[in-house]
Amino acid sequence: MNKLTDFTKGIITGFALSSIILGLILAVNFANKRDKELIDYAKKQMEVEALREDYTNRPPAEFVDTVPGVRRAADGAAAEFERKRDEALQRFRSKRTD
Repeated sequence: MNKLTDFTKGIITGFALSSIILGLILAVNFANKRDKELIDYAKKQMEVEALREDYTNRPPAEFVDTVPGVRRAADGAAAEFERKRDEALQRFRSKRTD
């Protein structure tokens, strides 16, 4: 095997060192990115917990007034229930009178 010249040894050594440095930089970058993702996840979990606490501490009547469409849906459901109840009572009364 031929003897390697100093230039070739320098190229090989430089490539090896640059590969090691690149690997270290990528490892630090990956660890940093992972930490940021964990921090973001923890922040979102805290927000979810705060919303859960807020909703569990509210009275049910407040949801009817603050959530859009809930009042209309509740009123519509109540009207539908009353209409069906009245129909059923009328059928029952008409059968009793007959």
